Amino acid sequence: MGRFRDLTGQVFGSLTVVERRGSSRFGQAMWQCRCSCGAESVVVGAFLTSRGGKSCGCLARKATSERNYVHGGAGTRLYRIWLGMKRRTADPRRNNYHRYGGRGITVCEEWKDSFAVFRDWALANGYRDDLSIDRIDNDGNYEPGNCRWNSAKAQSNNTRRNVFLTVGGETHTVAEWTRKLGLQVNIITKRLGLGWSVERALGLEAVA
Repeated sequence: MGRFRDLTGQVFGSLTVVERRGSSRFGQAMWQCRCSCGAESVVVGAFLTSRGGKSCGCLARKATSERNYVHGGAGTRLYRIWLGMKRRTADPRRNNYHRYGGRGITVCEEWKDSFAVFRDWALANGYRDDLSIDRIDNDGNYEPGNCRWNSAKAQSNNTRRNVFLTVGGETHTVAEWTRKLGLQVNIITKRLGLGWSVERALGLEAVA
């Protein structure tokens, strides 16, 4: 048998050994320990003397809590916006998935992988609790160059870009037509609002 090693009074990570508490059913020495958080537990001596951080489990719980809290963001409106943005582009079970992920819209890697990065961008680019995230090009992805914070009214106007227009058997969204023809979205929507035909609004009406 190896020589007994008295660990009483020794400190291992956050644990201070108080006293010996017999042996496990496998013959391993057991020790009563007091954690720096105040909790006490009985642990195997080999756990104490092996490498790695030692605690009653509070360190692991704290790390898990911090991950779940996401740098102080969990529970905030901005965090819910971030989660919603990811879910509607990646989860086919979501009712609105067909309008986002189903159309190929994604969240850029830097935002998808880090709430902190998204939060920093949001706070530096005009986020307020009365505004919502809005994609400038509704056919584009959620990414810094294509997003802004807008009021509900402004976002409603922006959805006009998703109206599908057909001319000569060719169908595109308003946003796609603007890129194809070099027009501005507000010009097309204004013309349509005045009752112009699709062809005229797009400048494709045949000349008599």
